[in-house]
Amino acid sequence: MNEAIKHHLQKEIKEQTKLPGGFTFQTWLLTLSDNQKVVFRTQKDFKTGGGRDIIISEVLEREKFFYDNVNKSLGHICPEVYVVDGTRQHFDMSFCIMEYFEGTPLNACFKDFDPQAQDNISRKIGEISAQINNIEIDSNHPYVKNRPPWEEFIAQSLQEKLQPLITSNVISQDEANTITNNMRKKKASKTNSFLHLDIRHVNIIHNNGQLFMLDAENCEFGDPLFELAVIDIAGELTPPLIEAYKRKNDIDLNNELYNFYCLERQALVLHLFMNIIKSDTESTKLYLSRFNKLKKATLG
Repeated sequence: MNEAIKHHLQKEIKEQTKLPGGFTFQTWLLTLSDNQKVVFRTQKDFKTGGGRDIIISEVLEREKFFYDNVNKSLGHICPEVYVVDGTRQHFDMSFCIMEYFEGTPLNACFKDFDPQAQDNISRKIGEISAQINNIEIDSNHPYVKNRPPWEEFIAQSLQEKLQPLITSNVISQDEANTITNNMRKKKASKTNSFLHLDIRHVNIIHNNGQLFMLDAENCEFGDPLFELAVIDIAGELTPPLIEAYKRKNDIDLNNELYNFYCLERQALVLHLFMNIIKSDTESTKLYLSRFNKLKKATLG
């Protein structure tokens, strides 16, 4: 890590602290020789539950593209990525070096605010989410051009998320096929919107009323309904958030696609708790119940 910092920033590491995080990245807060603080994120390439190869350097480049464009459009609400290095010449895994935001993760302080302040923060999240979703990628960009059309792409993603649950006997192969075929028949009205796809309190920094959006490694370009489905499955889609979102970006949560998007994300969460964490039985029961309701709604 020190060699990577020396090579790219011509500085040395004075202090380093491993930060808590999700299952994808190892994340370190580094204080450098000139007292600058940076975040160092790294991980090995891996396969998804559906067997797809994930190349970390590509994930980090995509995240940088997302941050650069959001900051250009909305102001400095995402970190600046200084370096993405997938060469493995200076570290044994692909990594990025990025800006560190002072502040507190929103999940750690949200409960301390009074109800009115909580509603105001939720409105701000809704407004920012809508503004991000109003940014559109050029349809000729390789991120769009080199993948299937949105409806096919997202149906394939749903099939991938369901695969581990087929193995776990939560859903049958026939049911999964029926659901994904049903999904392919639905047409999204917008398919090129910037999507963060992990807007949760744990990924938002709060500092003196300002909000900063982090951890966009799951970012995509597609239907804004998918963004709200992810927030919904996280349990954070409040009425104030929806109200503020709709003022910036008109959207119909009664659209049939919404249940399919929720199912895709719920399948991912259920697999995480059922097959990876394994210890949190109460959460697993809750997510299984939600999954079964969505399965019923999307089987037709």
